[in-house]
Amino acid sequence: MHNKYKEERNMVELTRNEELILLSIWKLKGKAYGVTIRADFKAVTGKALNYGSLYNTLYRLAQRGLVETGESAPISRQGGRRKILYTLTSLGEKALAEAQKIHRLAWGKVPDLHG
Repeated sequence: MHNKYKEERNMVELTRNEELILLSIWKLKGKAYGVTIRADFKAVTGKALNYGSLYNTLYRLAQRGLVETGESAPISRQGGRRKILYTLTSLGEKALAEAQKIHRLAWGKVPDLHG
């Protein structure tokens, strides 16, 4: 019992948006930057996430050690800027796997709600 409690205490809690943003980063595999993360989020939820909310969430995830940032090569046109790319850390992958496990346990025996 004590070990189970210790595991639960060490579990990383995520908001729904944090979970969906981490999932987008995982799915985009090295191509995750603001525009692509936002597009994936909208494709999944049908809702546009404003850039302020997105970047604040990405900052918090980085501060918590769940994501790390890097820069892309500059885009080819003159004056091209580098993109800030996001990748999951091992802690971020662990948090996402835990969220997936919780969803499977919670929804596993629930019949399809659409019919």
